[in-house]
Order: sequence, then C-alpha cells, then structure tokens
Amino acid sequence: MSKAQRYTPTAHDVRYGIKGILLYLLPIPSLISALISLSGGQVTQTLVSGGAFAAYMIAASIARQGFKLEGEYEKRKLARAPKTPYKTIAALIISITTGLLAWLSTGYGIAAAILFAVAALLGFALYYGLDPRRDKNAFSSLSVSLDEVLNALEAAEVKIKAIDTARTGITNPDYRNRLQNITQQARDILTTIEDDPTRLSQARKFLKVYLDGTQRVAETYAKTAKAGATPLALDTDFGKVLDSIEQTFAEQKTKLLENNTFDLDVQIEVLNQQLKRETVI
Repeated sequence: MSKAQRYTPTAHDVRYGIKGILLYLLPIPSLISALISLSGGQVTQTLVSGGAFAAYMIAASIARQGFKLEGEYEKRKLARAPKTPYKTIAALIISITTGLLAWLSTGYGIAAAILFAVAALLGFALYYGLDPRRDKNAFSSLSVSLDEVLNALEAAEVKIKAIDTARTGITNPDYRNRLQNITQQARDILTTIEDDPTRLSQARKFLKVYLDGTQRVAETYAKTAKAGATPLALDTDFGKVLDSIEQTFAEQKTKLLENNTFDLDVQIEVLNQQLKRETVI
C-alpha cells in the first residue's frame, strides 16, 4: 500500500512565506498617532493618521502577494513573469503615503515630502526589489516553445488541483492517501519536464491520459460517496483503478527518464483502456 508523502517546507518556502512580515510593523506609529489624535479630539489629524495606517496595511498585503508570486518564479527553471506587478504597486503606495504623511501630518514642505516619498520608494526597492518582468527560461534552446511548455504545465497543475479537491470529499483514508501520493507523483513528473522541456513531447499523451482519467474517477467516486454509502463493487473498481494508476505512473516515470517512447505509449494505451472499461467512470 502506498503511503502519502508528508510535505516538508524548504528553506526557500519558509523564506518567502515570512518575507514582508516587517511591513505590517511599519503602520504602528500611524496607528498610535491616530489613537492619540482621536482621544484629543483632533479630527483632521485622526483621519490623516488613520488613512496612512490603512494605506500601509493595504500595501503590506499587496506586497506579500508579490513575494508569494516571486517565490514561485524564483524556484522554477521555467516561469512566466507575474502579470500584475504587486511589489511595485505596494512600493508606490508606501511611497505616496509616506510623502503625504510627511506633508499633512508633520508639517514638512512639499519638497521635503517628495524627498521622503522618494526615499521610501528607494528603500523598498533596495531591500525587497521590484517584480520580475521577464519570462524565465533556463534553457538556451528548446525543441518546443516556452509558451507551449508553460501552458502544458499549467494545464496539468489545474487537473492536479482538481484531483486534490475531489480527494477532500472522500472519507476512505486509504483512498485519500493514495490519491495524495498520485498527485505528488504527478507533480514530480511536471518537475521532470521542467528540468528537461524536450520531454514534453513524450509526456504529453501520458499526462493527458493519466491526469484526465484520474480526475474523472476521483470526482465521480467523490460525488457518489457524498451522496451516500458506496457499493462494494464501486469500491473494488475504484481500488483497481488506483492500483493501475500508481503502478503505471511509477513505471512510466522511469521510462520517461530513459526516453523509452515505445514502452511509454504501449503502457499508456493499456491504462487508457482500463480507465474506459472500469465502471467508476
């Protein structure tokens, strides 16, 4: 029986998971100022300080989203640059807020306020950097286009997430663990393709049959299980399909690495026929 692998965060995951936490400390002086002004009945100062606090908090949340996307970008050999420049947006919000706060709250002139704004922008850019703007391609030449590889990987990841979603609706702990192991194997294959994008042509059919079939059986079984107790025959069929998927995938991962295209196609077709034959789909 397969055992699900426990997820262990890497140093990279931890680093980008906590990156930007200090930005939530930046608004504390504004919050304190707003509370003091409120207690003293200074409405205008309360609005200015309170608005600055809110703006800084929004900027921190936006920056954190940018750090998350940056972390995904950095750990991959092939990646698209983030479409939305979250870090840059956050830096601009912090810059503008700092300038307005210096002008409206502390009495600095416009020129000095602009300098504060520029300093805040430069400080953010130097400490955190701005958003990646170019697609990442670690290979000088590919037999397939970068977009083609990335589209295939993204489509496969969507199917894997759908399997994960279906898995949460299955109460049988053995089936849940085996589906988790299957999705982990699928992600391992995606990593293999990312390491060598020329493997995509060999893996394309396999990924389609494997992921489409697994998604169908997982979602169908989860839907049936949610409606009530599953018949014994359905449990048996589902178990057989999971056996075939796990075994075939493990074998084909090795075949893929060995560039054994003939065996790959033959065993994929065997799995495809079983997926069509089993009553769970």
